Amino acid sequence: MIDKLCVFAFSYSPNRKAMLDYFEKIFPKETEIFFFTTKQHKNNYNLKRIKVVDTNCSRFGTFFELRKFCKKNKIQRIINLGLLPYEGFVMAYSTLFTKTDFVCFHLGYPLGAIKEGSLKNRIIGLFEALLSYLFAIFPKKIIFCSEDLYDFCKKNLPFIRKKIFFLSPTIPTDFFIPKNKKEARKKLNLNQKDKIIIYVGRIGYFKGFDILVKLAEKNPDKKFILVGGLIDKKFKNYKLPNLILLPQKKPQELKDYYNAADVCLFPSRIESFGLVPREAMSCGIPAIVSDIPAFKNLEFAIRVPLDVNKMNSALNDFFNLSKKEKKKLSVNSRKFILKSYNEKYWKDKYINKIIN
Repeated sequence: MIDKLCVFAFSYSPNRKAMLDYFEKIFPKETEIFFFTTKQHKNNYNLKRIKVVDTNCSRFGTFFELRKFCKKNKIQRIINLGLLPYEGFVMAYSTLFTKTDFVCFHLGYPLGAIKEGSLKNRIIGLFEALLSYLFAIFPKKIIFCSEDLYDFCKKNLPFIRKKIFFLSPTIPTDFFIPKNKKEARKKLNLNQKDKIIIYVGRIGYFKGFDILVKLAEKNPDKKFILVGGLIDKKFKNYKLPNLILLPQKKPQELKDYYNAADVCLFPSRIESFGLVPREAMSCGIPAIVSDIPAFKNLEFAIRVPLDVNKMNSALNDFFNLSKKEKKKLSVNSRKFILKSYNEKYWKDKYINKIIN
């Protein structure tokens, strides 16, 4: 078993924070865990057990800083949380000719970028995907959180088949729990009679912001609440009275927004896993999601092709359900998440693949 583990992430995202929170819960106390990140993102993570090591260095400088840190502290293994191939190259250099090995954790979905967006984005996506797969011979292990990507690599990259594994991200179902909708709306100063649709995540093309805007235009009687960081400046041009953009929220407040909503809408074009609709379903909030590989096994979610009219029909069909039908969908959504993404179920698998 690994006694000293260093987790590496150059930037912040909610799914990385969720993964670190899970590591704190499940890894044995005798395993000392460090988190190497940049000073600007340090406070976003707010970790309890894991020791945060921050650096002011540039991306290039990270190569030398991480290597120096690992040698000095006798780190046995490094694992990243996203941003391959960049983080992969940093880990490879940091462990070269040392006693430290590294594990690549694919939290992204490089295949998706090849299919979507502008020609420039597709070229960048292709380049990053090729680098990621060519790079696959160096790590001790490669872990995918996307079952689709895992299956693709297992089928098409036989030379790494023995060292690739699938680990599903988990959902803290004891935290994301159903709450009284009226109380949640009162707490957030939301109208009790509104039909509320929640979206959480980055506001940009790959997340389907253009679809969200068009749906808001088609449904002036419904309130669309979008929680997340604005990464596409085009969004600033849209001013609709029923479309509310809120900054990123802390988990406790985010839980209230989920519970205040009638339905979670997530029309993403690219996902490796998709935490948001699963968190909403854990709160008993039904989810309407895009028909992409990341959601193919998401039972009780309403999966719809990435088409505005079809998404609009699904939205209207949902609001036309009876109270009894909505309640049944809510209960089944929660039960499915409890069964499939339970933290206790995945605990031994994470320990075995990451620190053994």
